Amino acid sequence: MKSIGIITDRVGYLTKFLECNIKEVLGDDIEINSYFLDHLNEGDLIEDKVVLVMIRERAYEIKKYVSVKSKIIVVNRTFQEKDIYKVFSIPEGTDVLVVNDNEQTTYETVSLFYEIGVNHLNLIAYIDGEDYSNINIALTPGVSERIPRYIRETIDLGNRYIDISTFIQIISVLDIDTIDIGKRLIKYSEKIISLDGGIRDKYKELFLKIEELDAILNISRDGIVFTNEKGIIKVFNESFKNILDLKGDLQEFSVEDIFKEDLEKIIKEEEVLDEVFQFKDKYINVKKTSIYNLGIKKGSYYNIQEITYIKQLEQNLTRQIKAKGQIARYYFHHIKTSCPSMIQCINLSKKISKSDLTVLIIGESGTGKELLAQSMHNESERSKQPFVAVNCAAMPENLLESELFGYEKGAFTGALKDGKKGLFEVANNGTIFLDEIGDMPLLLQTKLLRVLQERQIMPVGSEKIININVRVIAATNKNILKMIKEGKFREDLYYRLNVLPVSVPPLRERREDIITLLNHFIGRDIEIEEKAKQSLLSHRWPGNIRELQNVASYISLMCEEKVRASDLPLTIEKEERNYNYEEDILRNKCDFYKSLDILKVINNFNDRNETLGRERIISIFNQRNMKLSEGEAKKILVILKELELITSSVGRKGSEITDKGKEFIAFY
Repeated sequence: MKSIGIITDRVGYLTKFLECNIKEVLGDDIEINSYFLDHLNEGDLIEDKVVLVMIRERAYEIKKYVSVKSKIIVVNRTFQEKDIYKVFSIPEGTDVLVVNDNEQTTYETVSLFYEIGVNHLNLIAYIDGEDYSNINIALTPGVSERIPRYIRETIDLGNRYIDISTFIQIISVLDIDTIDIGKRLIKYSEKIISLDGGIRDKYKELFLKIEELDAILNISRDGIVFTNEKGIIKVFNESFKNILDLKGDLQEFSVEDIFKEDLEKIIKEEEVLDEVFQFKDKYINVKKTSIYNLGIKKGSYYNIQEITYIKQLEQNLTRQIKAKGQIARYYFHHIKTSCPSMIQCINLSKKISKSDLTVLIIGESGTGKELLAQSMHNESERSKQPFVAVNCAAMPENLLESELFGYEKGAFTGALKDGKKGLFEVANNGTIFLDEIGDMPLLLQTKLLRVLQERQIMPVGSEKIININVRVIAATNKNILKMIKEGKFREDLYYRLNVLPVSVPPLRERREDIITLLNHFIGRDIEIEEKAKQSLLSHRWPGNIRELQNVASYISLMCEEKVRASDLPLTIEKEERNYNYEEDILRNKCDFYKSLDILKVINNFNDRNETLGRERIISIFNQRNMKLSEGEAKKILVILKELELITSSVGRKGSEITDKGKEFIAFY
């Protein structure tokens, strides 16, 4: 049983009065426990779901006795309407003494009088020991024994009643908002002066304005029906009749007679959640919920939608989202990496985020350029403004122009009659992301250059200039400098875009991230056989992160606990012995053929169960009349170790070739 605790200073009539007051509204199903502040001892704990105190200071004092502080409610109290009229009959301007059980509650009572509209009297708060012999009338809420004997007339208003606002708090915390309690609260509110008349009026509306329900139901495009426990229709709307092509008044009809064979399954089920049925020549979506009160089934609620209407809503929503622009969903913490070059890229991007200058992100397709752009937007001062992404390669020239800059009504055949905002205008005060900028036609490059210079746009078919405040982040996977030489990209636009350049490393240069990202995309850690791991690490990943996501989807479908080399997609298997990545690194960072020779020397010594260090390797090269400096030897050995072609130890042990290193030699 749900319980309420009442805490008062001491044993007295007030506690019994409040118990009766509570039961008048909440009924006898609530357990009420009384506690007295002067009886509580250190370590006592009150476990009631709601704890009532009479003044705020007591709420602070009793916190140590209550298990959950949010249970404490300070009671707002007021007077009965019939008693307060005595106060309003006192002549205006009269001095009136207000007396309660202590100084604090006396001041509280004075405030209450003013709050309920007693503004015509000069109210004086009683303080022990003061002389009030010049005052003839005293007001008190049930403590007339404290009024000085020399006061000629006393108006005792009796104990103050709990205000409706406090009852609403109690009902909410106890979660007992039943119809019966609601009715009793309405009736109770009629006899008291409510501190918030609006609350009482709202309760009246809920119970007295039933006719408004019909108007609300008939606004809905959904078909709505309420039946009693026997399936007899009690409430319905016009949409229900229209969707099912029904005529006349359906009240008191059985829903079973209406649904008949077509929707027989709905009648038998207690609950139906978004199931599609064919009714005559229509497809409808149906929800059914059983309605219970105090554990007893009172009826059923049906909601019916036409599928065609749902499709219309879907189309409208799509149009609205497109008109309002996109939202940046990703943040820097979504980028999973332990690669130093990628970490450096992220740190640079975070610094760039704080600026409003134009950014050019350069990286291969699938490296996550848009994810980086969204993260920059969300880290910037514009994060609460629109983020609009445009793929410059995905639209033909004429359409891209109208999408970017908008158009006036009648600008061209097929244009919307009221014209359309361009994406630059939609992104105003936010960020526009121009992906694949290298594929933008030369004519539009000229217009974009003006936008970047002047921060102004001119819609197609208009002579009106629109000022915009937008940050531009562009991205490309093309070699723009090469395109400039070929006359395919404007040099001046490149320098306008390349204010803050960011280069995103390809996945083949982030080998330490491959397995981590794979597990992330699969959604769990999965054991990967060594041979399969080597295949994944040696693959060049031309599609970068996007390709890795596809491989993760494939593995997730094909494997449950362990990934073997045979489980990998054919594209990975075919390139299992492809060492293009290692070759690229060695050719770009050192002498490839010297590296291969060093690897062969180490392998020959390892075959004789010998290891050798850097000095021995230099000596062997000198004997063969091949130049190899100590710095060059050191650099090559470091790179061979990073590529996992050798292992090396400090001291005499020297370098040893790995299985991968042996395969590398055999491959070349």
